[in-house]
Amino acid sequence: MAYVDLNVRATARVSAGELQRLGYATVCVNVDCEGSEKPKPATALPDLPQSAQKDKGGRSAKKAKFYTAALGNGLQLKGDADAAGKKELPKQRKRITLKLEEVADAQKLLGSDVVQGYDVIAAEAATPKVFQFLCEQADIDLITFDVTNRLPFQIKRPLIAAAIKRDIHFEITYTPCLGDTAGRRYFFSNASNLVRLTGGKNLVFSSGATRDILLRSPYDVLNVGLLSGLKYGQALDAISTSCLAVLEHADKRRGITGGVQVQATENVAME
Repeated sequence: MAYVDLNVRATARVSAGELQRLGYATVCVNVDCEGSEKPKPATALPDLPQSAQKDKGGRSAKKAKFYTAALGNGLQLKGDADAAGKKELPKQRKRITLKLEEVADAQKLLGSDVVQGYDVIAAEAATPKVFQFLCEQADIDLITFDVTNRLPFQIKRPLIAAAIKRDIHFEITYTPCLGDTAGRRYFFSNASNLVRLTGGKNLVFSSGATRDILLRSPYDVLNVGLLSGLKYGQALDAISTSCLAVLEHADKRRGITGGVQVQATENVAME
């Protein structure tokens, strides 16, 4: 079973080595872009370091070391134990998340060669009109939400169905449930609502982690999915099969099939 984290932040405090230790095979290094901003090219996004940058504050570093060591005692999913000791560093893909307030901004950014240069394109809607555009028309791979607060609009089931029909997935980031009581309350309220509206289909759970200490093992994330209302098989898909489907959708969008990118040239007539 290949486990995927579609959302870790491009910071020096998230390491490929820790993701490897936890059992992830692929990871998306994510950068956010506001609708009014000029997006940075994917080539400017650094790869994750093999080990995280040490905190200069000593005290925080010791605390992080304690917690990450404790995670190593977690249970493993069935079939993963045999793979222990044979893990390679996770494959890294580049992702951009567009935070959009206007449909015009969405259309402009999605038409940009810079944005299309990313492996995975995700978007977060601030208004119902933008959300409708993302579900029905936008050439993206993933729709994400700010689950730390009350959603700014009501999500309608027909729009969810339209996105699912187009093979677009919905992302829930789990790090808010690791914080304070208010963060956990909003997280589980929003996550449960999305599970209800999607019927558990086309959902992925990602970390959104900015530090190694916020990463969790696939087993722990699966349990978060169960607490959000997913069935066991759906929760497992949300950290594996559905994530791979997002990457496959992204490859097809970019014209990549079986690892080969198809491009038209002046000498080839396209019908």
